[in-house]
Amino acid sequence: MDILKSPAKVNLGLWITGKRADGYHEIFTIFHTLSLHDRIFIKPSHSFKVETTSPLIPQEENIVHTVGKRFEEWTGIKPEVEIFIEKNIPVGGGLGGGSSNAATVLKYLNKMYGEPLSEEDLFRFASTLGADVPFFLKGGYAIGEGIGDRLTFLDKRLKREIFIVYPNIPVNTAEIYGKITPQMLTKKEELNIIVSLLEDVEKLIEYSENTLGKVVAEYYPEVGEVINTLRHLGYRPMVSGSGSSVFAFGAPSEQLATVCRVKGWKLIKTALE
Repeated sequence: MDILKSPAKVNLGLWITGKRADGYHEIFTIFHTLSLHDRIFIKPSHSFKVETTSPLIPQEENIVHTVGKRFEEWTGIKPEVEIFIEKNIPVGGGLGGGSSNAATVLKYLNKMYGEPLSEEDLFRFASTLGADVPFFLKGGYAIGEGIGDRLTFLDKRLKREIFIVYPNIPVNTAEIYGKITPQMLTKKEELNIIVSLLEDVEKLIEYSENTLGKVVAEYYPEVGEVINTLRHLGYRPMVSGSGSSVFAFGAPSEQLATVCRVKGWKLIKTALE
């Protein structure tokens, strides 16, 4: 049996720059992987089977199940493995758990069967699964443009302590994008300052924002409450992706840990990695 780490990510910033004719939004975002990860157990089998510890993800709806079916379509090879995913990344929290699982298993299958797909093929394959999946083929620190799938990977990785507060509610990403108005769009030239700060994490934190985070805080009161609580306690909170997870740099205080226990929020200590 092989055991794989499937990392979470945060969006250190996310701006909406336009809307395409097909209805998708153009974004500019900054990805970074975390030490927080799911564990994926894979062993040989006579069929392709996927199970998880989460009751929220039926096998047939799991993106990893889609990876198996499409791998056969792309390569002619029917994968015969049994996969069990230990979910530690909150589901529907904007941390990319499903996308990471998909990329991790895709890379594994490709290696297992003698690399029938080139690196270019892998990225094309991944982009058919979801906007965040290509990023997880490499992970680390990257800029995402287009729908998040046009990637520029940066040579360095940031090393910073970070914590996440997950209010135990999933957020519907499509619903949040549907609330975006033309007034919320950011001109690409306005993002030049963000690009210039990618080497200076302190300044990047100071100037970053998440357009989707403002929307999700309005339409999901639980997320807004997490943000307000963190601000009250002196942190600079930011929503990851379309939420519902909210993160901040540094270590959580005992006061915050107490609030999370009382509110029923999940507090996760992790780090940029």
